[in-house]
Amino acid sequence: MEQRPLELTVVFAEGLKKVKHLSKMDVYVVVKVSGGDSSTEQKTPVHKDGGTSPRWNHPMLFSFNESLAQTNTTLAITFRLMCCRTFRGDKEIGEARVPIKELLDSAGNGNSAKYTTFPVKKPSGKAKGKLNLVYRFGEKAANAVPAYPLVMTAMNPLYPPPHNAALPAYPTVGYSYAPVGFQQLPVQEAYKPDPQPPAGYP
Repeated sequence: MEQRPLELTVVFAEGLKKVKHLSKMDVYVVVKVSGGDSSTEQKTPVHKDGGTSPRWNHPMLFSFNESLAQTNTTLAITFRLMCCRTFRGDKEIGEARVPIKELLDSAGNGNSAKYTTFPVKKPSGKAKGKLNLVYRFGEKAANAVPAYPLVMTAMNPLYPPPHNAALPAYPTVGYSYAPVGFQQLPVQEAYKPDPQPPAGYP
């Protein structure tokens, strides 16, 4: 299955509804692909005292199935603008919903960065404010699985090994990791050398 990367920068918002009245709002954005995996959710940093015109200039990276995006109009990126609150939890300011197909159509066949603006709608559905974005699509890439698990060890710092290379037979030391979708290898007990060197050791 071919995946296409989408580089996205949440630049700034303007004209937002004020949901905090005693001081300026501290605003952040929750971004995710709706109609897709919930694990795609990402967040911008909080712009403290950003008020109704917060700025982030925060880059993000997503990937998606382009064939599915061309036929499924429900596949979209949603931007939930949130105001931090000490009590009663954070409050939603509004949301912008951007169909990925619309971004693909606007980008055309080129891979250059595009600047665009989308309206922010309050929870009531009424538009209030704008969200400014920069986006760029990368080249398609096959979602291939490597022939060996992704593992890092203290005894084997020269990672990754050559393609199809055999994994070392000695026990791993320190820690190991693998990304989502790969088998996690257990960390074994660290190798403890013999404190006494063999006879004749120079």
